[in-house]
Amino acid sequence: MEDMMKKRLLLVSAALLVILCVSAGVLTSPAAAEKPVAARTWTYLNLTTLLSPNWAWVVMPGHRYEFYRDNDPSRDAPGVPDTKETYFWEFFTGPVYIKKFGDLTLKLPLWYYYMGFPVNSTDKYFYSHNIEFLPIVEYKIDRLKLYNRVIFHNKVYAHNTVYTKEQYSGYSLLIREKFQVSYALTKEFALILADELFFGAIEDKDTKDIAKGEPFFAQKKFNKNRLYAGGAYKFTPFLNLSLQYVYETNYNPDNDGALTERDHYIMTTLTYVLKLF
Repeated sequence: MEDMMKKRLLLVSAALLVILCVSAGVLTSPAAAEKPVAARTWTYLNLTTLLSPNWAWVVMPGHRYEFYRDNDPSRDAPGVPDTKETYFWEFFTGPVYIKKFGDLTLKLPLWYYYMGFPVNSTDKYFYSHNIEFLPIVEYKIDRLKLYNRVIFHNKVYAHNTVYTKEQYSGYSLLIREKFQVSYALTKEFALILADELFFGAIEDKDTKDIAKGEPFFAQKKFNKNRLYAGGAYKFTPFLNLSLQYVYETNYNPDNDGALTERDHYIMTTLTYVLKLF
């Protein structure tokens, strides 16, 4: 069993390296250079309260700030800022069921997710309400950890100036799967490499011909990829900091999957675990 898991871990690691090389090729291709590109910070504060050996509650606000944008014609109009500055607020909260089977850990979070999108014009603000179910499987082999997470992103409300009030309430489903490999160089510090795929599964039936894709209801088919590389440092068993570079590519499935934008993030996550038992 352990030999089989090691082989699978090596296969996943090799696949992530292939994705890294392909992404590097996309990043430097002439076609990619013509698309809009943005650079942003992405910050999370994660408070995880352990209520029992099997239950936890998570509260996690997030913020994204854009400090660079290029090749975007929509930013060239007079009076429109070159960057979106603060362009996204988010907030997660909800329970997590945890079950350990030796070196394998199963987590079943069910969270409420708020998404807020400031628009360049000060009189506009888009936001949405979502329900996230994200089963997570972790498997440890000595210093290696294999991680797989699938997010079922259920959007049930999208407030914006494009839909009518009757269209704010609806339903769409976006599925996000993340494969991650981490290696602990020391007891405190681990290296991280991951890839995340975005697939739209269900479009809202009343708005799919008006507007779709964030900040609206989900768009069908494969539409985004994120590559993560970085590390995490554990200050104490209950406090750790993760710093990662994220390379995001966006695609339009309604136009034969054409690349539409490339985004670069500096992602920081500070996590504090509060144990109550």
